[in-house]
Order: sequence, then C-alpha cells, then structure tokens
Amino acid sequence: MADRKFRMSGGGNPRGVSVRDSDPLQFFRELVEKRKKSNKRAVRLRLLPEKHEEEILFNIGLTSVRLWNELNYEKRQLFFKNDLKPEKRIEINRRYYHKYKNFLGVNAGQVINKNEEAWESFFELLKMKRQRRLPPHIRKISPPGYWKDKITGEKKIYMLIRNDRYYLEPINKGEGRLVLKDFKLSIRYVGRIKWEGKQGRLEIIYEAGRWFAYIPIEVGEKPSKSNPKGYIMPNYKDKKNRIVDPKSIKQRDPVGDKKAFIDIGLNNLFAVVVSDGSAFLVKGGSIKSEYYWWKREISTYQAVRDLLRNAGIHRWKDYHEKYLKALYKRDERLRHLYRTAIRFLAETLWSRGVMKIYIGYPIMLSQYNGNEYNNNIWWYRKIILWMIDVFIEYGIDVEIVPEDHTSIKCSICGEIHKNGRIYRGLYICRKTNKKINADINAALNIARRIGYKITTTRKIESYLISHNGVKSLIPRQRANTRDPEVRNPAL
Repeated sequence: MADRKFRMSGGGNPRGVSVRDSDPLQFFRELVEKRKKSNKRAVRLRLLPEKHEEEILFNIGLTSVRLWNELNYEKRQLFFKNDLKPEKRIEINRRYYHKYKNFLGVNAGQVINKNEEAWESFFELLKMKRQRRLPPHIRKISPPGYWKDKITGEKKIYMLIRNDRYYLEPINKGEGRLVLKDFKLSIRYVGRIKWEGKQGRLEIIYEAGRWFAYIPIEVGEKPSKSNPKGYIMPNYKDKKNRIVDPKSIKQRDPVGDKKAFIDIGLNNLFAVVVSDGSAFLVKGGSIKSEYYWWKREISTYQAVRDLLRNAGIHRWKDYHEKYLKALYKRDERLRHLYRTAIRFLAETLWSRGVMKIYIGYPIMLSQYNGNEYNNNIWWYRKIILWMIDVFIEYGIDVEIVPEDHTSIKCSICGEIHKNGRIYRGLYICRKTNKKINADINAALNIARRIGYKITTTRKIESYLISHNGVKSLIPRQRANTRDPEVRNPAL
C-alpha cells in the first residue's frame, strides 16, 4: 500500500484511493467531531515585563530549556542504543525533577510531563509504522528534538507553569497582572479574554522579541477547591454582543433551517452556495499579496544572512534575527486575514438563516500535489478547524465532504467535460454551452453530492478581505485594498 503511486484528480484527491477502501476522511472526521464536543479554548496574552522582571523570566526560561534539553539528550541516547525502557524513563524523570526543583519548584514536573507527552506521541507513531497504518507520505519519524535554533544553536526561551501556581488579576479592559506564585512576579499583560472557566497549564514563550502567555481554558468548568483563584474571568465587554454568556461556547441559535455548501480555495477563499439559491464569493487575493510581499522580505534577509555567514562576518546573526521576525510577522498577518474572513462568513451565514454547512475537503492535497500555494499560502486544514471553532458560537453545525472531481465536473449537466474550466474563474458546460463561475460550480457539486440540486441566482456577491475588515465589491469594481473601507458587521 505504501508503495502505491498516486495521480492527482480534480479537487485534489489521489486516484489511487479506491472507493472501496476505508473512508479516507475518517480520521479527520473523528478530529472534527472531537473538536465540536470540546469546551476548551486558549487565550494569548502579551506580557509587558519591567527590566528586572524580564531578567527573571529569562532565567526561568533558560533553566526550563536546560531541563528539557538535558532530559531529552539522555533519553535519545538510550533510544538509539535500543535501551529506553519505561522504568528507565521513570528513573530519569525522577532524577531530573529533583535536580531542578530547587529553582523551578513543581513547575519542573510540567516540563518533564510535556517531554513525556512528546515521547509517547513518538512511540505511538512507531507503533503505527510497524502496523503499516502510517499515511504513505510519512517516510521518516524522528524522536523529540531540542529547544534551540538549528542554525545559531541558541536556546529557545520556553517555560511552563502548573495551573495552580499562577493566577490573573484583571485591572480594566484588556489589561491586568499575571502573578507567578513561585517566583514572586506580578507581570503586566494586555489582551482580550472573552471566555471564563477553569485555567490549564500556562506556557510562556519569547518569540520575535516579545513575551506571550498562552492559557488554556475549560469554558464553564469550575476550579478545584484547592485552587479557587484558578478561574479565568472575561476582561472586556463585547460591544457587538457576540458573547452574551462567557460560560458557554455556543452563543446563538440558528434563525433558519437553510443549508450552505462551501468550496475552499485560494483566489476565492470561500465560494458559498445557500440552499435558497443565493451565492457569494469571499476573495483571497489580499492573502496572496500579503504572502508574496513577506516572501520578498524573508528572501532578502535570508540572502544577506547567508552571504555574511559564508564571509565569516559576525553580523549575520542580526540578519538571522530579522529573518525569524519576518517569518513570525508573515504568519501573524496571514492568520489575521484568515480569521477575519471566517468570522465574516459565520456572521453572514447565520444572518441568512443557515443551520448547517457542508465543507469540501481536499484529501491529501499537499502530500500528493504539494506546491507553494498548497503548502505555504493556503492553510486549508487550519481554516476548517478554525471554522468549526467559530461556527459553534453561532449554533451552526459543520460537516466535512470529500471534494474529489468537484472542480472538473459540471454542475449543470452532471458530466465531466474535458477543458470545461477554460481559465481560472470560468467553467463552460460543453453540453448546454452555459457559463458559470468555476468555484461556484464546485460548491454546487458539493451540494449535489449531499443530495441538493440548487439553481443559483444570476447575481453573485463578492467580498474582499483586508486587515481593516471585509468589504463588498460592486460589479466591475476591482479588488483594491486601498478602496474606502466597508466594515464587516461581525468585526
């Protein structure tokens, strides 16, 4: 099975996958169902430590990294000797806990627990490999690595705090203090918290010259009696009234019983067809523009860094820092555009009475048809998981549908036409000579697969994503992000 050669069909599916095989989306569907039932959310806060507080944070972070690297080194050496047995792992964990507990306290156990989680995951993959259950594109499995930069060798600042060894003190809207009990620190933070519930293990990371705290929240769950302060409270009022009950992830009920069918792409991020015949496009041109702007910046820093490094000039490390910061900014800005589009889509579909959506999923697209678009720009897996998180708030159910052949099949006559998609954005039915938007055609095919035959209206609405919101594009208006802004009601 692993040696089978796959060829790509329209919609991104390998033709080598037989319809008689087990459901290729079974694993992802299980992940989706688990995600829909989960009441866990995470909040990211920006930490603004004073100079003396930052020095202490660096000491804590470097000590945590040393613990991880030393612990991991010893386990890796035993693994390569085929001698990493469970009892030896327990003995190693105990020894390193007592070595570092004087400075880190019980938080040393959190670093060790995270390391054990990484090794358990690694051994599970090895088990799947022996049973030949790994996807064929996974050819190499490596044991957990070290917390350090692969080029400079510098340690990555990373620390973990047990859930009962810290608490938050909100001050006003979007601001408060993070109190670390074991280190007698009270650090100012900024960031919006919209959920309340039991707090989990705190992770503090230093990235791109900034400190961030990541706090998991079990929404609506009460803390243990031994840790009454381990409860996160919202720190701002939602002016749009999107969050009316912070103890529940679901905030609204559907206002209708319509269905929506969505084809996810890149030039058109979302092509949406509603069961009442309406259709609209959310264009992703701004995402490609953002990516290519940062690609030029990143390649410039990378080229200068390598040039100076090869010449033996010490300043190459400065350009490596700029290179890492550019990578971070690119991902953050792309993430913002995607999240903005998803929130707009959820608000729009809810207001139009949609109760359930069906999303086409391109099976193994990046593995068997990997290119710059599929691997770097188009985060289709993350997009779908983010959509689930947001649509739950609006009471809209999500179902995943395989989208094989939906791009090359004609939604008008139901046949596959050779060269039916003559260029991006246009599909021509060779039987009736009718024209249709290519991505709307794919969304209609997703609807036909579920059992809905929909006739769309002639007018297709178009929207463009920007960092200031989502704006409507009137006919004959080009997608220009410098046009006057039209605010998205969901933002």
